[in-house]
Amino acid sequence: MILLIAWLTAVATVVLAYVIAGPIWVKRHSLRFRVGKTVRRTSGAYGEIAIVSFAAAMVWLIDSAGKDVSLASLIMDHPVPVGVAAVVVGLVVYIHGIRTAFAAEPDERWRLFFTYLVYGIYSLIVFAVGAVVVALLVMQAIADTQNLSSLADAAIAGLPAGPGVGNGDLIRSIEFSYLDMQSLLSVAEESMTPVFMFMAGIFAINLAIRLTPLRSLFINNAVLLTMISTLIGLMAVLAVGIWTYVGNYSAVITQYVDAMAALRPQAAKMHPDYVIRYSEIMVEMMDQKSLLSFVTRISSEWGGVAAALGLAQWVAQQFNRPEADESPGEIARAEGH
Repeated sequence: MILLIAWLTAVATVVLAYVIAGPIWVKRHSLRFRVGKTVRRTSGAYGEIAIVSFAAAMVWLIDSAGKDVSLASLIMDHPVPVGVAAVVVGLVVYIHGIRTAFAAEPDERWRLFFTYLVYGIYSLIVFAVGAVVVALLVMQAIADTQNLSSLADAAIAGLPAGPGVGNGDLIRSIEFSYLDMQSLLSVAEESMTPVFMFMAGIFAINLAIRLTPLRSLFINNAVLLTMISTLIGLMAVLAVGIWTYVGNYSAVITQYVDAMAALRPQAAKMHPDYVIRYSEIMVEMMDQKSLLSFVTRISSEWGGVAAALGLAQWVAQQFNRPEADESPGEIARAEGH
């Protein structure tokens, strides 16, 4: 409900801002597209609605994928930081908007002033959506670490020890603890799903900016924007991946292998078939600890979607036209000369 209200508010305010600005923003924020040899323009509000709608969809997906955190809990559990961030960003947005309005031509200043008063609400919501995505990813990663640590302790605690443990009980406990560990590692791998969704979303919006009239909304910065957003997405994947591997995946396996190694004197006295099974589990767990095994196992459906969209973006970059050909700002300056 919170996300729906924010999206409806953003759509309403951006439409109202374009209505107030009128022809002034046609020069600055219109969408350009070609019909035959003719260049047509339409309101940039359509593009901005598409952007905030896509961003809201990304928040919804990541919020749905997170098992321990949500948008509602984020706001309710941290009201003070959320409120302070909103005030600070709101001040920056409105100060920038007012300065931009009064730097315009004298006959446009007051119209732009009222435009930016309304448009500031849209800008604040767009920023909030981006901040929420990052916050959800970070909080989910922290929650995953705590959950996996508890699950690992429970799985290892199930391994028996002591001279009174029979061979049958020992191998049975080892098998069940191994099953628990495999389930636990699957949870660790699934913790990468939200960040892969984030990366796929970035690639998708970058493709839209590069290949559709959306790029004219950003005037001279469309290519730069896609490069920066791609870098942010890659850094997010690397950061969460390293956190998951070092703090969760590898650490949990190391803890389990050490606990299994402590059972070696008892395991050596078991039936030969049990010894073989014990050895297989040890070897398999040590193999799974490798970074290559981790990368292979986290390559889920969303990882494949992100990779495919990333490849499509790279192809689009190779065949894309120069920035000046698409930018109305560049064309306007060229015509002025």
